[in-house]
Amino acid sequence: ISVVCFSVLSSGINAEYGDTTVTGGILANKFNMTWMTKDGEKKPNYFGSITQAGTVGLGSGARGEEIHVPFNNLIPMVNPNDIEVDGWDISSMNLADAMERARVFEYSLQKQLRPYMEKIVPRPSIYCPDFIAANQEERADNVLRGSKQNMMTQIREDIRDFKEKKKLDKVIVLWTANTERFADVKPGLNTTAEELINSINNNEDEVSPSTIFAVASILEGCTYINGSPQNTFVPGVVELAEMEGVYIAGDDFKSGQ
Repeated sequence: ISVVCFSVLSSGINAEYGDTTVTGGILANKFNMTWMTKDGEKKPNYFGSITQAGTVGLGSGARGEEIHVPFNNLIPMVNPNDIEVDGWDISSMNLADAMERARVFEYSLQKQLRPYMEKIVPRPSIYCPDFIAANQEERADNVLRGSKQNMMTQIREDIRDFKEKKKLDKVIVLWTANTERFADVKPGLNTTAEELINSINNNEDEVSPSTIFAVASILEGCTYINGSPQNTFVPGVVELAEMEGVYIAGDDFKSGQ
């Protein structure tokens, strides 16, 4: 087993409590940053990560003592410090400004992260006002234009561009953008892979942005993880993933934070 060169492409990359904080955490660990608080000096870690901080019980030793080993020692795993991060957002705000807006990190850590975070600027994303809250309109200054087929084609090109430029073996796409309303599921629209592909090509209103991202990811052979409680995985998406042999996963990992 070998470890691949790995990256994450995220839709909704400058979300306050999602990718902005995760990316900052990766960078703080990668560059071993330290910062001062009222309680003294702090150092980065991956506490809370099953793979990085968890252990697995292997049984008992010769004297009856329990044997535990780090989870990431069982099989080769990607070091999170080596993960490359990029993505899309309907807002053009770079991740350094998004980090400042979020007010999650201590200010002294923000100052160290800024030179790295400000270089990460979201790629234009898909904006369909009918699917998300109306209060997102004022931040939608970084959106793709054209038909849904055109937008899906651009998402696929973005995935290939990132993979090629970073010389990556594997890309995983995460949906960390706004929670959408549920899309209709009905014959002729999205109950089969063929219907769904045709609906995107015909610019059907009831195909959601997250579903377009899912289809683009599957067609590029990238695992797609859905982070919001919406019905992204309509039957046509599931069938397409099975046909292409690509993993899809997730029903919500951010709303409950």
